[in-house]
Amino acid sequence: MFWHPDGGAGLSPEDLITCVARLTGTEVKGQDGIDKDGLEEILQDDSRPIDCSQFNELLLMVHKDRVEAPFFDHFFGPDCTIGTIPRGVERFQQAALLLYGNFVFGYRKLSRMKDVAEFKREVAAAFPDAKAEAAYFQNRQPKLLEIDRIKKDHTPFVGYLSANEVRADFRRCELLLAAAETVGAAGAWDELLTTVREMAQQEELALLEATINNFRAANPDADLARLAEFLKESFDQIEQLTKTVDSVRARATRNQGTYLTWDHMDVYFATSMRKAWEYKDLYEFIDRLMGANEIKDLGLRYFDPTQAYTDNRVNKGLVEALMLKRARCTVYSVQDTDTLGKDSELASTLAQGKPVIAFIPDLDVEKRTAHLLAEDPATILERWRFVLYADDQIGQRLKGDDRKVVDQLEDALKLFCGQKIWSSLRDEDAIRRFADATGGALKSFCRLIATAEKIVYDKRARTLKESHPLALQVNLDTGVANGVLVVRTIPDCAALLRRVLLGEMEFSLEEQAGMWHLREKISGCIYRVVTNDRKLNNCFWNFYLR
Repeated sequence: MFWHPDGGAGLSPEDLITCVARLTGTEVKGQDGIDKDGLEEILQDDSRPIDCSQFNELLLMVHKDRVEAPFFDHFFGPDCTIGTIPRGVERFQQAALLLYGNFVFGYRKLSRMKDVAEFKREVAAAFPDAKAEAAYFQNRQPKLLEIDRIKKDHTPFVGYLSANEVRADFRRCELLLAAAETVGAAGAWDELLTTVREMAQQEELALLEATINNFRAANPDADLARLAEFLKESFDQIEQLTKTVDSVRARATRNQGTYLTWDHMDVYFATSMRKAWEYKDLYEFIDRLMGANEIKDLGLRYFDPTQAYTDNRVNKGLVEALMLKRARCTVYSVQDTDTLGKDSELASTLAQGKPVIAFIPDLDVEKRTAHLLAEDPATILERWRFVLYADDQIGQRLKGDDRKVVDQLEDALKLFCGQKIWSSLRDEDAIRRFADATGGALKSFCRLIATAEKIVYDKRARTLKESHPLALQVNLDTGVANGVLVVRTIPDCAALLRRVLLGEMEFSLEEQAGMWHLREKISGCIYRVVTNDRKLNNCFWNFYLR
């Protein structure tokens, strides 16, 4: 960081030479020919006022080119003194990092501009008028079409896997019901299985037989009449669920068309969703974030992937590419695993020179434990399998009672999932019986999962902030290095999103590890970077901008 005088002592000639080198991006050459005694006399009083012409005299005394008035007025200002020169240089460095990723080019370009209006247009991207930006959002006319919002519990039907489970259950139930009616209520179980084998495709047999066996295990005294009754009840439920899927997808398809017609698009949410809980978690995150007081007044327009659907993967990719292009920034929801699609959206945004806010939840273990206890046991088992995959140290931490809990619950969960009759229907009675049977062990198991999830998310946050190869990407048009901004809470995410959209981000300027960094204050992340490697810098900009 710059040396800031303490008052009274003023800048030394060496301090000024350092400031000027940082301002211009190049070393001060021929220092033996500099009148350092003259400089020392000029600089000794840090309260001494300095105007543009006097500043240019200082530059010429250390063998550097002059600046024009718009440059001096913007970065140093009418109240410039000897003591505030370092702050003016730092202000320039921030602008050069934001606009060009290069001090040398930034100085040469901006310092030579004579026209005030031209200069203001050039630096507007680095120093926008926050009040004007807020007015832009607040004064926009309302949308002609609003999204037909799909409720949280139905958002998984926008995905392929959940909807496919419903359709698969419907087909199996329909076939088994037909087979049961063919055999009749007085028939035998072996006769039913024979009829099912005659009616079904070979690839369906294992699941159909498992459905029958699971029903018999849950109802050991039942006959075919009871099975037929159960299948009729199930058929009605799954048929209704199928209609719900069709309705949700129709609404989500219309929503996608609505998103395409909006004349403004402010925020894109990048995510990867396969499991039902991932849709629900993202819905809840977006709902809480966009309803936050920090941004509520802006009336933001955003693309919510839990509300849109297309059955064509090519069209889906084109829609998302368009939204990434149009949105001012991307909010990247860091979930269980990295995926090609989600990481591509992050990289694509950075490559356009636009901000990416990565949200990684800072889990409260007890709250997360309670949340897991309310889930279907199949979901709990899937979460356990995830932490086993994501946390390679979990086995070493499991000792004594924890190991016994895992052995007991893992087997019980596998048995429960294996005995489940319909994958798409939630059997509240079976879930309650399972919870009663496993007692405190289930809570301990869920706490182990929650603890492991926290470790995984904390590790992901450190990785993305400090070492992930995607954390910095080059703007393909300008060559400016663009960094990801990582936040852990929704209030921080909302506050940062507002600053991003209004151009109010605050930075600290740092020089460390052979680099100049602009570090964003809310996230603590590196947002811009310039290397001090002279050869790399020279070669990079020679080739990149040509």
